[in-house]
Amino acid sequence: MLRPREISLLFTLAALLCLPSLANAATLQAKVVQVESGNTLVVSNTNRPLRIRIKAVSPPESGQAFSEAAREHLKLLVLDKPVFVVYTHLADGYLEAKIILNGIDIGSQMLRDGVAWYDRASGYQLTQSDRDLYEQCEQAARNEKRGLWQDPAAVAPWEFRKAQLAKLNGDNPASSFRQEQARKQRANQSFSNADLLGGAIGPGAIAGSPNLKPISASGGPGRWTRFESVSEHFSILIPSDGVEGTHSVVDAEGHTHQFHFLAGGNDSAMYLVLAASEPNGKNTDASAADEVVKGFINSMNIDFEKAGLGERATATPVRNLTLNGYGGKEYRLRGPASVGVIRVFSKQDGDRRSIIVLSVLARPGGESADDQFLNSFKIIE
Repeated sequence: MLRPREISLLFTLAALLCLPSLANAATLQAKVVQVESGNTLVVSNTNRPLRIRIKAVSPPESGQAFSEAAREHLKLLVLDKPVFVVYTHLADGYLEAKIILNGIDIGSQMLRDGVAWYDRASGYQLTQSDRDLYEQCEQAARNEKRGLWQDPAAVAPWEFRKAQLAKLNGDNPASSFRQEQARKQRANQSFSNADLLGGAIGPGAIAGSPNLKPISASGGPGRWTRFESVSEHFSILIPSDGVEGTHSVVDAEGHTHQFHFLAGGNDSAMYLVLAASEPNGKNTDASAADEVVKGFINSMNIDFEKAGLGERATATPVRNLTLNGYGGKEYRLRGPASVGVIRVFSKQDGDRRSIIVLSVLARPGGESADDQFLNSFKIIE
């Protein structure tokens, strides 16, 4: 059975994978005190260590050529130096950020020096000018056969991970995934977007990459559209430039489960919908809602703790909900630099339970950003 905790973790994953702009980037000044790999490091800000992952830059994995060279090159560039950290969000215990030193984007420098790949799949929060710069830097290194590009058959780290995982997959998918997670922990390497939050799930694992498509073929910033899901029996207003997706997770018994999500955002907030159907167990509408939100908050706080952030997220139940045969609860969310609302609707169908989760996350003062989204939600037959 896919636990409500795992559903909540996947809900967080949907936000991190899909939103083009969850919020304006924030900046802090800090000193680099440790370099863990070719794209992860630790900085000190007012004597508090923070773990950073350089956005959209993917060095070779442990076991690949140039893996150690990438780490040493990043150390040469930034260790013991004051930098600006331009970060957007937290993922897997790291602040996802650009690192700026003396006006130079260190991520672009790593690409230009041929010690990393530009990971286009994780560059969704870069500006268009950043993406153009990263493309140009990687292409220049390729043309000049710098660093890892000396090998004409160089394997991208995400392809290397996929190949390693394929070797592990056998008759027991759950065991294979546990072995892969343990190997990653021993190697102290960072996760790709497809692995995001997989370690926190425990025995289960996120399976493959999400299947994504635009909500609207003509979507654009600032415009909203009504989305209707026939399969999941709901409709809602959401930013028209958002995405619709499906993803799978493998549980502790090796069973694969699929969930459906929508994700959209603007300068005010991010908006998420997740729908899933799972074996019910002993849950009621109220207990299913409590478990989903508890897992969601716990997973957020685990990442805050890993990143060295002292603040914690909390969710306070506000009221019970009923809508066309579904029951549930509404919760007020408050966390580091964010406020929001989570609504969980669920209904038992025989031995299964349908769950639909709505969430709005905004900066403090943006509490009113939830009205149009939440009030537009309808259950359809």
